[in-house]
Amino acid sequence: MDLTERRAGAYRHPWEVQRFEAYRRILADHGALDAHRVLDVGSGDGWFTDSLADSLPADTETVCWDVNYSESDLEAARPGVVRTRDRPSSGYDLVLALDVLEHVDDPVALIRDELAPLTTAGTQVMVAAPAYQRLFSAHDRALGHHRRYGRRELDDQLAPWIESVERGSLFTSLLPLRAAQVAVERIRERPALEADHGVGGWDAGSTVTSATNAALRADARTSRWLSRHGIRLPGLSHWVIGVVR
Repeated sequence: MDLTERRAGAYRHPWEVQRFEAYRRILADHGALDAHRVLDVGSGDGWFTDSLADSLPADTETVCWDVNYSESDLEAARPGVVRTRDRPSSGYDLVLALDVLEHVDDPVALIRDELAPLTTAGTQVMVAAPAYQRLFSAHDRALGHHRRYGRRELDDQLAPWIESVERGSLFTSLLPLRAAQVAVERIRERPALEADHGVGGWDAGSTVTSATNAALRADARTSRWLSRHGIRLPGLSHWVIGVVR
């Protein structure tokens, strides 16, 4: 979860939970969870990394790097996880950059000057970004996004850094909903949404939460199965896993 989205709620948003489960499965399928040094770039409140730690070797060193951390955020790191605002040292087995590139003015420079020097040949990397610029909306502006990505655009930006091993999309079922929201926004010319329209503060109740989790879990698994059989459905996010050249 982005730090700007953080608010009290009874449950984690199903989008966030099933995004984690989908990416954890992908990492596991590619042997990435055997890593002993992991860097999570733009790690937000650290929930993704904290959850992933349970699937990593006990001696794994995990670093959460987010330039927006407060002092209290730094102090709240769980045992075995380091949080930092400063650029970390190099030498990681696995680097995660999940929903990060859309937040910066120049993602090509970020990759070239900041991320690539932290890795070496053979480092595994997973990157994800929101899909389709035509879906760019007040929701994106509220979260500080500069853009959304087409498949080729994301591949082209990553190509100088990593050799892609697998790529796919996530949450096909949410595309019609987002498209409808964007259409209504443009017709009504609504003002920009506030930051509290993110995934923080989910409090829909246990029944709705369970049902939504089940639907998104089925969505993610179906998309991955079809992708492995040559059918890539569109989704609300694009993801790529690869190896540093």
